[in-house]
Amino acid sequence: MSKALQWVAVVAAVIAPTAASAENFYAAVRGGPGVTSDAHVQRLVGFFPGDEVIEFKTGFTGGVGVGYRFPFGLRVEGELGYLYVPLKRENFIDVSGSMKSYLLMANAYYDFAFPFLGPFRPYVGGGLGGARVNDDREVVIPFGISTALCSVPCPSPSQKIDIDKWRTAFAYQARGGIIYDVNPWLDLSLGYRYIHVDGGHYHIRAFESVNSGAQNNHSVEVGFAIKF
Repeated sequence: MSKALQWVAVVAAVIAPTAASAENFYAAVRGGPGVTSDAHVQRLVGFFPGDEVIEFKTGFTGGVGVGYRFPFGLRVEGELGYLYVPLKRENFIDVSGSMKSYLLMANAYYDFAFPFLGPFRPYVGGGLGGARVNDDREVVIPFGISTALCSVPCPSPSQKIDIDKWRTAFAYQARGGIIYDVNPWLDLSLGYRYIHVDGGHYHIRAFESVNSGAQNNHSVEVGFAIKF
């Protein structure tokens, strides 16, 4: 074998494993419609507590993640996510607005490689992280509140006020679904996603505070991953 061919063989021996391992890295985009369970809210007006129920419309979840897949089926991933939840009613009164959560998650998954499934890989996983929550919506003023409790002019008890509040909360999620290996560089996925975002406490005006309930969202998501 000539010197040139020997060098080609050496370079190929070095590059081939590197190219194969490079496919273990991936960047993924996922999203889909989601339904959020009713939230129970505790409101304190002066010294008088009250419980309320907030109902939500169908919203949307999405996210982008970068991860690494180990040869034995484990995947680890960092993800930036988004949860959009439009409001429907508060205590049976129609309201407008939404709750938006910007998520930063650390995820882990396990892919099941069953030979009889061919290019299909079922997976399960979950993640922990935090959420920056924007509560931008209408709030119903409870009936029977005395305007004497307000340091500024208050709307009548039957009216609504707008709030735009931010808070930081703990979040976690769980996922399950199936991946289809289109080729060595592309995956398609279909799955279920559950997201929990803790509630929080804030003041909406003088003498009135709210302890907002946790969000529990269930969504169907489709996505794709580019392997490199």
